[in-house]
Amino acid sequence: SILSLPPELENILFRLSVPDIVSFGSTCHYFHKLSLSQAVWKNLYFGNLKGPRLRSASGRGKAALHHLRSRQLALTMSFNAPMALGFRRVVPTLGYTVLWDYKGTIFVLFTPRQNVMWRRPLNHTILCNDAKDFAVDPCSLTYRQHIYVLVSREVCGIPSGCMGPPAPRIMCDCVEVFQSDTHKMVFRMTFHFSLNFTQLRLCGRENKRTILLLTDTGKVYAMSINEIQLQNSCSYTAQLTLKNISKILPELPIKQIHTSSNSILYLRGKTLYVVRKVNKTSPLDCLLADGSVFVEVHSIGTYYQLFGTSAGQDTYDAQTVIPLMLPYKVVKCSLGLSHLCLLDDRGRVFMQGCNRYGQLGTGDKIDRGDPTMVALSMAPVDVWCGLNHTLVLLQTESGDKEVQGCGCGSNGRLPGCWPGSPVFVKLSIQVPRTASSLCCSKECIFLLCSHDIAEPPASHYIPPGTEDEKDIERGQEEEKQQIQIHLTQMKSCDSATRRIIMLQSIVKHYLTGLSPIHKDFFDTALSIILGHCTTAKMEPQQPSEA
Repeated sequence: SILSLPPELENILFRLSVPDIVSFGSTCHYFHKLSLSQAVWKNLYFGNLKGPRLRSASGRGKAALHHLRSRQLALTMSFNAPMALGFRRVVPTLGYTVLWDYKGTIFVLFTPRQNVMWRRPLNHTILCNDAKDFAVDPCSLTYRQHIYVLVSREVCGIPSGCMGPPAPRIMCDCVEVFQSDTHKMVFRMTFHFSLNFTQLRLCGRENKRTILLLTDTGKVYAMSINEIQLQNSCSYTAQLTLKNISKILPELPIKQIHTSSNSILYLRGKTLYVVRKVNKTSPLDCLLADGSVFVEVHSIGTYYQLFGTSAGQDTYDAQTVIPLMLPYKVVKCSLGLSHLCLLDDRGRVFMQGCNRYGQLGTGDKIDRGDPTMVALSMAPVDVWCGLNHTLVLLQTESGDKEVQGCGCGSNGRLPGCWPGSPVFVKLSIQVPRTASSLCCSKECIFLLCSHDIAEPPASHYIPPGTEDEKDIERGQEEEKQQIQIHLTQMKSCDSATRRIIMLQSIVKHYLTGLSPIHKDFFDTALSIILGHCTTAKMEPQQPSEA
């Protein structure tokens, strides 16, 4: 019967009119559900809309991607694939752009560099379907050879006996590696069915690429591969290990992972400590803790640029994590090559790292080894750290949005501010009111515009100096939780040097009630102890006399 037709029946509905589709859906429950397909009505919308239009997808993640040439001041191109269900993330590079929508489809958009070509329709192709996440090389900003995609595939389960029934098929997470130019899959890694990953990130060089995988429970696993060997037809074995960040505090899950060429930034999510009473029917004691940030640095040079010193860098342990002392909960992060940006739940922006070009927005070119708050006149929506500049998407009380930037302005990095600026200045960019995130490459600035009703609102912006009593009490409670987290980490740390450095940071950031004289005393005393421990560690032990 007609009910036995395959699900591709919706392709026939693309050629029908609106009254015919409504009549088709009124015949039975099965056809009614099929007639409500978002792809069908989106196709009707694009087919009946006349005149110039700004294409945007419909459904859950209704979004459009806007390209802004760095050397031009106005919007030059907007793009949306006809079958895209709202773009979730965009990663630009030289020559093409990778987009990921809410349906799990990954598009590769070809973006030519010539100015005359931008007026023509942008070509795109579908790389993969049902993707859970994707990642590209964080080292090269101009050429990225491979695209890593996290997917869930159906594989054959544990085989039964020879005379028994066939082995059942189960779903397992896989990492598929595609070549960016040919879109051909060159490698696939399949994991155990008990591991459910939600995020994929890359770190390191191509000859020693580190793949980071975040599970749904907040644990971080890592594995190292050599991309040069992926072109060979022989099999390749890699070991999946648990990262040190998940061993130190296993009860605190990781929420986000951000990577650069030689550093990793971890943002912890919300967790719940439960202590059950003697009576099982009694209420539970709970303690919420989230928003803490940790950094893992694999290079001495990058460590010095981020923290302004080489003290605390353990050259023997590449997985040493350093907590960033902030008394507030961080909700968004951006990690650049030599600086980082943090956005807390109250709309405050904190910068840290190298400030050679004024990319921290502090008004000078002095490096910052600790998170430093930068005053902004409006509520920040999203942040982005480039090579030597920083961009911030801001929203006014009326809902209008604008992009501000600081740092190096050469080659059009800051449109309208070619000399650059050590403070955040408004850029000459036409920003749609629906813009929700931004990113940039060497050639372009990308704005992701979303009408998603499930999109979380902008953080509640509280200008400095306007906090009321409730905000002060809330800040004190968050500060207490953060101190408890750092004390727990100190207990699990095996290095006395690392403990002293962590204690110095706690005294500097949290013991604000002490007088400057007392704080200087604590800092000087801990520095003396730290210097003695370092000297004793470097001196060889003398053999004992018989």
